[in-house]
Order: sequence, then C-alpha cells, then structure tokens
Amino acid sequence: MPRANHEDVPRRFEIHTRDHHTAVSIWEGLYGELDAALPRGFEWRAHAVDFGPVLFVQDHTSDAIYLDAQLDAPLLVMPLRGSGRAAVGRDSATLGHGGGPAIFSAHGRSNVRYDSAMDVITVRFDRGYLCSQLESITGEVVRADFQFQLSLDSRAGSGSYVERLCRFMAAEINAGTDIDHPQVFAGLTESLSRALLMGQPHNLAHLLERPTPPSSRAVLRRVEEYVDAHAAGPISAIDLAAVAGTSARSVEAAFRAHRGTSLGTFLRDRRLVRAQRALLAEPHLAVLHVARAAGFARREVFESAYVRAFGERPEETRRRGLLAAGTAPGEAEPSRCAAPSTAIEPATLAARMALLSAREREVCEAVARGLLNKQIAEALGITERTVKEHRARVMAKLGARSAVELGILLQKARG
Repeated sequence: MPRANHEDVPRRFEIHTRDHHTAVSIWEGLYGELDAALPRGFEWRAHAVDFGPVLFVQDHTSDAIYLDAQLDAPLLVMPLRGSGRAAVGRDSATLGHGGGPAIFSAHGRSNVRYDSAMDVITVRFDRGYLCSQLESITGEVVRADFQFQLSLDSRAGSGSYVERLCRFMAAEINAGTDIDHPQVFAGLTESLSRALLMGQPHNLAHLLERPTPPSSRAVLRRVEEYVDAHAAGPISAIDLAAVAGTSARSVEAAFRAHRGTSLGTFLRDRRLVRAQRALLAEPHLAVLHVARAAGFARREVFESAYVRAFGERPEETRRRGLLAAGTAPGEAEPSRCAAPSTAIEPATLAARMALLSAREREVCEAVARGLLNKQIAEALGITERTVKEHRARVMAKLGARSAVELGILLQKARG
C-alpha cells in the first residue's frame, strides 16, 4: 500500500487482512521499512483516519506478533487491551498491564512485541509537522530529528492528557461523528502534538526553556485581524506565528499582558460570536453542526461556553432565529442576548467586552459618544461601510439594541 498522501486519499479507510504479505506491505506504506514475525492464523483489523499531518489508526491483532522497523516518522503506540514490549536501541518499555503508551522516534531500529491479541491505538506524526509546531512555539529553527523518551507515563500530566485525548478521538470515530470537520481535527491534532512536545522528554526540549518576551500591541492587532478574517476555517499556531512574525509563545504572552486572556480563549470567543450569528441567520442548521464549525469537539462543552458568553442556550438562539424567519418582513425579532443589556452581570459583560477587536473597541467608543457613522469613518480613516460592519458586530457581541444601551454597557464596563 503506498504512503498516505494527505491530498488524494480518503480520510477514513478500513483494513482487514489475514495475509502476511499484505499486512507487511500496508505497515511499510504507513510507517516505514520493517520485518515481521506473524503466526499462522494471524488476522489484522484496522480503522484509520488520515488527519493530514497525523494518521490515527485503531488496530486489532488476533495473535502475538513481533515487528522490527526502521520508522520514517515518530509513532505513538497506546495499548487498550493486551500487553507487550517496545524497544528502541537500549531503551525499552512495557506496553499495557503495568506499563503505558510508547512514543517511537524516527531514528535507529525500533521493535514491538505483542504477547497476545491486542487492541492498540497507533498515531503517526509527520516529522515536518512536529518540527513546524516546535518552531511556531519557540521561534527557533529546528534542524535535528526528534528523539523522544520511549516510555510515556499516562498516569498524570501531559501523558494522561494524551491518553484521554486518544481515547476520546477513538470513541468519536467509532460513533461516526464528524470529528474530521476541519476546525475540530485541526485543534485535536495540534493539541495532541503539543502535549507530546511540551510534556514528553526529548532532545529538543531545551528550546522550550528559553524566556520569551511578549509581542507588541501592533503584532497583537495583526493577529486579531487575521483571526477575525479567518475564524470560519481552521487556524493553527503555525499560521498565527507566521502572521505575527514571532513565536506563538510571544503572541500568547502578549494576549495575557495586553488583553488579560489567552490566545485560545480569544479564538474561541470569536468563533462563539460566529456561532451565534449562524444560529440566528441559518436556524435550520443543527446545533452540533454549528458547534463543530466553531471548533468544539463536544456539544456539551460548546453549550456551556455559549451560555457563559450569551446568557442563553444555543437552542434558544436557534428558536429566535426560526421565529424571525417565520415572521413578515420588518417584524423579525432583533438579534440580542437573552438578558436585557442593563441587567448583565459584570463578569458576563467583561467576557463580552473581551470579544471586541481593537478596531471594534474604537468604533464602540465613538458610537457611545453619539457620533454618526460618517463622522466615525472620517475620524478612523476607514469607509462608512466598514464602520457599519464593525458597529453591527459590536452590537451583536455586547447584546445592545441601541446606541443608548451601548453607552450604558460601556459605562458599566469602565466601572
């Protein structure tokens, strides 16, 4: 089987074979050159999902097997049932039954022995992807290959997170959910790779120890504008580091220093606003579909974040959208949050204010002062149409129905 090309193969594919030659050929296509000792009566079943830079495979082997390979990419092996041993050079690890997952590096010979029938999650990471992730985090050029510690401690810390995330992904794949929605799988694969890079010992970990100063406000605005323009699609830390011209850690430090929030929270809040608009403008969409488009893998997490941001459940927003769509022109209910503007709790108002971009804050201040759209456009050096767009977004994010209410909200936000 040829190596998975991320642009022209199906995202999901099933494997079922009892033929030794076929199994070895597929394994070599996925992982690299290998030798195998397979017993008579051997059977292999696998369900694979190609996430692009990450290949996620759920394996079932019917008998004890031995594989010796020259891997061409880092490989995570996490046993779900059964036990075995893994080794890379002099480094060895127990799989299952008192042991845990193992992370194989793409250097030297690696081998794995399954003592009996095994259910295993195998995750293959593109070497270039892990390098790009580390470069985006640190701002440093990575030239060496990764050499990970083989044994991954899944009892606590990042190892525990990696195991929980892998089990969650497996459960969602088996349930047939649309986990391969671009926003969802981009977030999942980045989270998985970063957990390994920042939690598992490896030869390049010293790059993560160097202090990083926060970026300037100008860089911060560039990142905010990029997020606003591209929030409908997947956004990676690699993208944001390229836009900022600095490391993702520097951008993260800038958000905490100048906005009092994290980059991840900022992106999530922007996508929640898009979700609210989608539920009002296209109420026929299922809430789960809107949640996936907003980058949420779990509906309950999306609903919880949505309620905190807007004071109502997504279904309530959707019902208002349906009501508005079913009324005569001019009679549609205006878009607003559930609670009256003047009754918003300080914490909720602060969360909504955090959703505003730098330009939206400027427009908000001007509208609250009573300036007309034309006057705001002249003062800020932008078009009147752009002012209207910013103004509409400000009103939607803060739940204000008029300039007067906007002024009240702004005064409350200032304390």
